[in-house]
Amino acid sequence: MQIHLVADKDGIKEWAIIELQGSLRCSDTFDGEMIGNLLWDGSTALFLLGHQVVQGKAKALDNPLVVISKSEQTNRNNIVAIIRKKIIFSSRPKPIVFNLPSV
Repeated sequence: MQIHLVADKDGIKEWAIIELQGSLRCSDTFDGEMIGNLLWDGSTALFLLGHQVVQGKAKALDNPLVVISKSEQTNRNNIVAIIRKKIIFSSRPKPIVFNLPSV
């Protein structure tokens, strides 16, 4: 079976997968909400989640993945993004502790 894929008019976006050990708990849906900050310190990724930080590394996927969206009007599959790497956070999160000056 042949599937017709159409690239986005602005080009294909590149996404990454974030792989965490454990689970994220949320009191409500976080659809469209920011769950943390992803920062880079050289080749090390830092993911700030609330009052915790976890370190990770980027790794290229052996086989890239394609994210597609089916258009109901044209019956075509549009390419949304391509995923070529994942950021692996395999260590446990560490609490962020501030040294506050004494008054």
